[in-house]
Amino acid sequence: MNDRPSIRPLRRESRSDPIPLFASEADSFVQQLRLAAQAHRAGRLDEAISSYLRLLAIRPYHAELHNNLGVALRLIGKLEASVSHHRLSLASDANNPALHSNLGNALRAAGRLDEAVKHHFQSIALNRDYGEGFFNLALCLRDLGRLDEAVGCLGRALALNPENRRARTELAIALMMRGELEVGFAAYEARKRLPETPKVEFSQPAWDGGEIAGRRILLYPEQGLGDVLLFVRFARELKRRGATVIVLCQALLRDLLAGSGYIDQAVAEGEKLPPFDVHASLVSLPHLCRVDFAAQAAPYLKPPQESRIRLGRLDKAKLSIGIYWAAMPGQPQDRQRSAPFQQFLALAGDPELLIFSLQGGSHQRDIQQFGAGGLLHDVGRGIFDFAEAATALSQLDLLISIDAPIAHLGGAMGLPTWVLLPLAADWRWSLGGTRAPWYPATRFFRQTRAGDWDSVFASMRTALEAVKGETSRP
Repeated sequence: MNDRPSIRPLRRESRSDPIPLFASEADSFVQQLRLAAQAHRAGRLDEAISSYLRLLAIRPYHAELHNNLGVALRLIGKLEASVSHHRLSLASDANNPALHSNLGNALRAAGRLDEAVKHHFQSIALNRDYGEGFFNLALCLRDLGRLDEAVGCLGRALALNPENRRARTELAIALMMRGELEVGFAAYEARKRLPETPKVEFSQPAWDGGEIAGRRILLYPEQGLGDVLLFVRFARELKRRGATVIVLCQALLRDLLAGSGYIDQAVAEGEKLPPFDVHASLVSLPHLCRVDFAAQAAPYLKPPQESRIRLGRLDKAKLSIGIYWAAMPGQPQDRQRSAPFQQFLALAGDPELLIFSLQGGSHQRDIQQFGAGGLLHDVGRGIFDFAEAATALSQLDLLISIDAPIAHLGGAMGLPTWVLLPLAADWRWSLGGTRAPWYPATRFFRQTRAGDWDSVFASMRTALEAVKGETSRP
């Protein structure tokens, strides 16, 4: 994305500018804009926004000011304000391809993909050599499921700028979403060159996929909880090849992974590491192991033998169902991934369904806020790590969840899991269809329009009625 604040030489303002500037004032304006942009680039967004707003009082029609404000507001999640500032920016400089592309970025973040695509197309129509425009357009097309077009745009972006590491990484994701897993995971190694990818500081060498028998390998987390739950399956393959497997993981996962049977030692982040010979990112294992995901599809995580989590039963209930509806605040795209809690309340009115909330964090308050304390059982309040979550899941017939780590846990355990997905679903859930190769017992219910949860829940309730009917058969 073209997220860098821009500073251009001041041009003569239009006659509608109500505050003419003298030379010294213009120089001061440029200097203040430069300082605001420096704060922006350094990540001090509140400071940058405050400075931009002060400058806007002096130059209310300044295109770069509105553009920079739009970018900064998007980064802090103020999406509608971001869109409006980008529109004001374009009103002052309508033929600027970068401004069209930045408006497209804001519209994409707000979930208005069709409108975003129009502005991205306009950006490359204005400049056929605008690599950032092709890159940003590709992300929107990929979100819409237009994968072949997205791959083509990313190829064009790379032709214009072969050193664009982010474009190489996003191309790898598009290939994986298109089902080209072997090529995609190999290409996804390009992510290691991105600045946000954690850099490891081990003195031992990285494993290159070669002979591993008799060696101690440390697997470490690179991204989030969901990725550990998804890719730790490959530890089984390393164990089969004769390796001693040590997994460094988030503290919430340690007890769950320690009981897997194919991990020799699970170490929480911050604890002292045992000796090891080589290391590898968990996310790199599909490429390094070169094993078909289908061969790794059997359940590979299980609950501990003992836990204080005990779920009850009711005589009339045919199905015990766990629900999870909201992403953790501050996570990327948490607004798009989270589903309205009210949609789940319709399920709670069916005496044949026993509903357990597995929701964690601040959204646990939704239960009381919507008066649902007598409609479902709040188990999430008593779950403090993923070992306990696995114990709860093992007592359910079905998990219904948004894109969240607990959905990966359900899939890894082989529990029937229904994942409710936004239109722009994360690549880990693949794209199109109702299944992914890594979780055979998992089924997807996808939006067909951005923000349309009504149709998702309608399809899910129809499927639920079918499951209840099968349960009733002798």
